[in-house]
Amino acid sequence: MKSHNVFFNRFSIPIITLAFLLFPPMIAADVSAEIILAEQGEALQPVVISGDASGDIEETARKLTLYLGEISGADFSVERGDGSSGIAVGTYADFPGLALDDKFDGEDPFRREEYLLRTHENGVYLIGATELATRHAVWDLLHRTGYRQYFPGDTWEVIPETDMLRVDVDSFESPDYLARRIWYNWGMRWGYNQEPYRKWQERNRMARGFELRSGHAYGRIHSSNRETFEENPEFYALVDGEREYLGGDTKFCIGNEGLRKLVVEYAKAQVRENPELDSISMDPSDGGGWCSDECELCAQLGSGSISDRALTLANEVAEAINELELGEKYVGMYAYNEHGPPPTIDVHPNVIMSAATGFLRGGYSLDEIIEGWRERGATLGIYDYFSVVAWDWNQSRRARGGRPLDLAERIPDFYEEGARFFDAESGDAWGPYGLGFYVASRLMWDVGEAERVEEIITEFIDTAFGPASEPMGEFYHLIATDTERRSDEDLLGRMYRLLGEARKLAAGHPDITERVDHLILYTRYYELYHRYANAAGDARESARDELLAHTYRMRETMMVHSYGIWARLIGQGAAHTDDHPLKDDEPFADEELEGMIEEGIERFEPVELDFTAVQYSEELVPAAEALGLEEVETPGVFPPVPQDRQNYYIWVEEAPTELHLKVTVQKRWDLRPHKITLYSPKQVYVEPVDTSDIVRPDGETYDVVLETDYSGLHRIEIQDGGDHTRIEWPEGLRVTLPSTEDTPGVKNHFRGKWSMYFYVPKGTEVVGGWAERIANWAPPVSGVMRDADGNVVHEFDDGGYFTIEVPEGQDGRLWKFENTHGLRQLMTVPPYLAPTASDLL
Repeated sequence: MKSHNVFFNRFSIPIITLAFLLFPPMIAADVSAEIILAEQGEALQPVVISGDASGDIEETARKLTLYLGEISGADFSVERGDGSSGIAVGTYADFPGLALDDKFDGEDPFRREEYLLRTHENGVYLIGATELATRHAVWDLLHRTGYRQYFPGDTWEVIPETDMLRVDVDSFESPDYLARRIWYNWGMRWGYNQEPYRKWQERNRMARGFELRSGHAYGRIHSSNRETFEENPEFYALVDGEREYLGGDTKFCIGNEGLRKLVVEYAKAQVRENPELDSISMDPSDGGGWCSDECELCAQLGSGSISDRALTLANEVAEAINELELGEKYVGMYAYNEHGPPPTIDVHPNVIMSAATGFLRGGYSLDEIIEGWRERGATLGIYDYFSVVAWDWNQSRRARGGRPLDLAERIPDFYEEGARFFDAESGDAWGPYGLGFYVASRLMWDVGEAERVEEIITEFIDTAFGPASEPMGEFYHLIATDTERRSDEDLLGRMYRLLGEARKLAAGHPDITERVDHLILYTRYYELYHRYANAAGDARESARDELLAHTYRMRETMMVHSYGIWARLIGQGAAHTDDHPLKDDEPFADEELEGMIEEGIERFEPVELDFTAVQYSEELVPAAEALGLEEVETPGVFPPVPQDRQNYYIWVEEAPTELHLKVTVQKRWDLRPHKITLYSPKQVYVEPVDTSDIVRPDGETYDVVLETDYSGLHRIEIQDGGDHTRIEWPEGLRVTLPSTEDTPGVKNHFRGKWSMYFYVPKGTEVVGGWAERIANWAPPVSGVMRDADGNVVHEFDDGGYFTIEVPEGQDGRLWKFENTHGLRQLMTVPPYLAPTASDLL
């Protein structure tokens, strides 16, 4: 890449602070001066460090000279000096003559990353509060010259070239999020990605200047005090009448004063042994297992809130470790799982609570959890999920980390709500999610970057792909910003075609070709996972092995989280078997990559929607009478294990009346209270007609009674927090399942095998709609569609749009989905399903 005559003048946005953070005011801007660092291959400014510079600062300065040299073709030197001239690199303490002490406070744990970039007539200041901040300053300067490390690894490093390197900048920088991390679940156990990722973090200022520890801690506390727990079983939580060790889910009896003293002494010992620690974690172990209502000691704590119990222990620890006179110390915790709901007691000022964005309990939304903890005085962080292998399998458009436009709303929103720490669980999957990770790194430092997110994306495309930027722009739009519904086959067909075009345009540019090739390998992975997920029997095992072999062989591209995929599909033992038959280190030859493109283009065709969707009314009436429908011979069956938010339409013949439902809920998550709500369009206000919350996820059958004063159409909404809710409907009650694109939670209706009928109106030419697997772990899309005479008119073997022509004489009658797995959404006929003609509304 060539870059000429680059000017810069960036000003930080105002910083919103928490009460406990004492950020300095913005430095009054001197009149900045443009400075020429190099011209026509000659360095005009040396890099200057102090005579007392640390080894870390000296190494940072050396890196700067190397990169400035590569950019300009000049030979930069490192000299010792007072910083008044040249490119001064160091901490404010290194250059006392610059009189910057009043601008920095390197002892404040929340100001360690502040730095000054300022050009002046004799040089440039790259001055940090600490060595870490000085490294940030160096990489920021290089970023302003056009240097980029988009993804980990040499392939994704972009070093510009210029005959004249000049800079004009005056900016005092500090991060909006005080700790920023995108970390890999399953870790980096194969080792190849550790150093590339460390460099990516450093070069994109992704750091934890304040070391916030919030991981599950009860297990470590127990293992460090095992004998004491064995001698005092009363320290364990009371579960099913017993107090005992329960493995990784073990909880403590927080009401036991002796237990709390033990934990406090453990925490104090940790701080004494490691006085450099910023924080220690007091987050409980994962899962349940807290003291039951029978525990008298916990009952004496007051509210019975699990959050209150966990917080009580954290508060006592925070108080104790700050009496050691070893500096300000903090306690980290998550607002997560059973200790996620807001507490009823105040939070110690030195307890930092990071709200997890998943596994929310108690019926609270994430915003309510954040607000509730903040109102109790908590300093806040966020624990988000950018990618989890078992959820998204590194598929495009499947994970939060792969949606940069969403992140540009989400990360600033959390900041506005008071969050100052950001931890994102993720994976080494830079193929589908790398652009999102890079955008997130910019946003976590400066949430104001959200205003130019599209500019950041465009710059990435142009800079990383040069002559191939047009097809690669379309490629990244397809996998990262496109919101149009597409099947895997459609996506793969388009991805292969765009990569094929990009590879031709990149000819003669080996750096760009290598980036395109990495994405070809990712697309091949996507194809192989698609094949594996939809295979059955022996073919599934064969497809899995082909997927694993490809994943291992491409691992060093870091395009997919190879170790995590192996750990999930074949186990960690196999992942660490050196001579495993699926492991092969042979590089991919050019002919192989070309073959992948050619085969992919031949195998997958882009799909263009070939029907026009029709909007139907929700003013439903019994269909059999209105349309003169014949009753079916074989009744259909509802999806047997619907889950989450479900909607059913029913018809009440006479009112007032009572509806008697037998409801059974099988526990899966037990995250939210269960509720069954009845609505009627005749209700003047948008309020429920009746509600029941008596059902529990315990496998027992409950008699639920809902009352209504209205006849005619009603809607029943089930909210079960992800558990399985089965309903036995009263005999004679008409029940219809909506199959519309817009129905809230409609995807979660269709768990299990089901068969249902739908109506094809007179004059309908095609039955068109959408089929989709409900989740990666669910059975593949399957089943058939039969016309009114029972003829199979379509077999479902994959998701995506479907279009079936209506034969003569088959309109104005009932058709059927039979032995079906997965979601179906009808788009050209009334989107309502029922087991019989008389049920259909």
